[in-house]
Amino acid sequence: MEFRILGSLEVWTGDGRRVPSEGSRQERLLAALLLNADSSVPVARLVDAVWDERPPATATRQVRNLAGVLRRRFAEADPQAPPVLLTDGRGYRITLTGHHLDARAFTDRLAAARREAAAGGIAAAVDGLRAALALWRGPALDGLAVDADAPGAVALDELRLTAWEECLDLELALGRHRAAVPELTALVADHPLRERFTGQLMRALHGSGRTPEGLAAYRRIADRLADGLGLDPGPELRALHLDLLATEPLRVEPMRVEPVRAEAARPEQAPAPAEPPPPAQLPPALATFVGRDTELSALDALLTAPARQKATVCTVSGLAGVGKTTLAVDWAHKVRDRFPDGQLYADLHGYSVDAPLAPHTVLARFLRALGVPGDRIPTTPDEAAALYRSLLAGRRLLVVLDNARDAEQVRPLLPGAPDCRTVVTSRTRLDGLTVRNGARPLVLDVLPAHQALDLLARLLGEHRTSAEPRAAAELAASCGRLPLALAITASRLAACPDRSLTDHSAELLDVEHRLSALQIEGDATSAVRAAFDLSYRSLPAEARALLRLLTLLPAVGIGSEAAAALAGAPPAAVRPVLDRLATAHLLAVDEHDRYRLNDLLHLYAAERYSVETGTAERRAALARLGSWYLHRGGSPVFRPAAPIRPAPAATTGSRPRHPRPAERAWRRGGNIYDAGTGHRARPYPPHLRTESEPQSG
Repeated sequence: MEFRILGSLEVWTGDGRRVPSEGSRQERLLAALLLNADSSVPVARLVDAVWDERPPATATRQVRNLAGVLRRRFAEADPQAPPVLLTDGRGYRITLTGHHLDARAFTDRLAAARREAAAGGIAAAVDGLRAALALWRGPALDGLAVDADAPGAVALDELRLTAWEECLDLELALGRHRAAVPELTALVADHPLRERFTGQLMRALHGSGRTPEGLAAYRRIADRLADGLGLDPGPELRALHLDLLATEPLRVEPMRVEPVRAEAARPEQAPAPAEPPPPAQLPPALATFVGRDTELSALDALLTAPARQKATVCTVSGLAGVGKTTLAVDWAHKVRDRFPDGQLYADLHGYSVDAPLAPHTVLARFLRALGVPGDRIPTTPDEAAALYRSLLAGRRLLVVLDNARDAEQVRPLLPGAPDCRTVVTSRTRLDGLTVRNGARPLVLDVLPAHQALDLLARLLGEHRTSAEPRAAAELAASCGRLPLALAITASRLAACPDRSLTDHSAELLDVEHRLSALQIEGDATSAVRAAFDLSYRSLPAEARALLRLLTLLPAVGIGSEAAAALAGAPPAAVRPVLDRLATAHLLAVDEHDRYRLNDLLHLYAAERYSVETGTAERRAALARLGSWYLHRGGSPVFRPAAPIRPAPAATTGSRPRHPRPAERAWRRGGNIYDAGTGHRARPYPPHLRTESEPQSG
């Protein structure tokens, strides 16, 4: 099936037949699901999407009926197509596996074009952006009132305008000024208060030899802002206006000058240009920051590093939502007095819905903050980096580079001055910076139990956590002591002051719906599932596939041989993939050749397994794993629903061996226990309960 929302809502079959609509309520329901494709949408939210105000008492039942009608429509329109509309916990989910959504194609093409631009392929990036923009047929969900999910449609429209701006910036960089003038004139007319379009029109007119018209465009937007909002244009547009004024000769009428005596004709000295203030770009520190004394001490060591050493850079890495940015920003505020020449900060969007920022884009921002006029910024990345390092020579300045994708994105932004310090945060270990740039690595783990409780008390109030200490401890454990999950839980409880911690803890103990509970309604970015999703989608396909399969292993410790059996490959081929997952902090390394999957990540990977892993692949993986267990002496926790015929040892990807006692486990009371320690591992994986049933005892 092909779904189109970049314009009017349309549904097409794979052979080119349009599926007719059957009413506005059904369209609203489908629109709400498509705006959140591949994510579960609770029924309560769908009720709000279908009825703007005052839904009927039977709204929940009507939503379920509408979903059933939609499911039948899709099945009748294309019987051979994979399922589209799935029931997911307390809501419904549109899955795009085997289907197409124009909005997803748009964001994929946009991301590819941005990567081309970051690599220096300006012309190819323009072609890619034009191809992405060509998917649009009008405003998102044009003609359909979707008030409850309007932010999703508005976000798509904003992303379209941003892509248009990026495309025109690149075309102007290629010198296509005359060709861009008509398009920009129309865009400015449609979006008269969007300063970036006006600035692009000014540059295009100036590059076409029509500078006075560019100055007139500035006057028009300045008048609109002053009359309508009482505001002045932004600093970038004002700087561009001054640049154009400097290139346009002034027309001065001759005037009569009275003669003066010689002693009164002494020329006045021109005032020295004002020195720009030092940059102070740090975002606000969070008042709820707790603990992390060991990590703060490791960052403090940067300040005492001798000048002859190269350890002026620290990389802070860890799992999504573990608090890397919070730590870096809090420390930067505490030590900013040690850097009198200022603090530079940039979110590099390494793991974001937006494409990673190109180093040259960040360098241009930093250079402007350091007082370099826009027209003096070099157009080539190497020259911009050289100017940046020259300006920082002899200065004492702090640079915080947040959310980096990889080492190559960071290297051009590192100061060369020995008195400058740089902190880089990333979801992946930036080992290249450690090897080539002498960076000190700092890995951030989840909070210790007592600090997780401190964070809950700070967010909720100590009176609530001390009144229900057991429930508070269970909440911290259900959140995996992950700061993002703890903050979301505290936010939801703070909005319901009469709700007990015990009731909320009972909701989070339901592992099948825990991730759905760890999100803020109406804010898709404030969700544990969304944070994990950005890390997951950055992985290569083989790493994603292995992460999904690892959720079939009931024990806490994951060995490379068991992983190899699941993947159907030799351990030597699987270990690099396991290491890739560990580098991305999607697996923790317990000891040599032993890995551990975080509980919340385990739930997320299990969801991806149930959606993305086909039935044949599931049965084959379970057969390989069962065969491996049988060859190594059996496992009392694993028994598939169907009998397993032992496969030859060579097909499991590892040689059979006898199990070590510490590797044995057993199930009791719905939990998995490690035989070596007797400690509870994690609840039995929900997605595996439908495939196989563990033996009791």
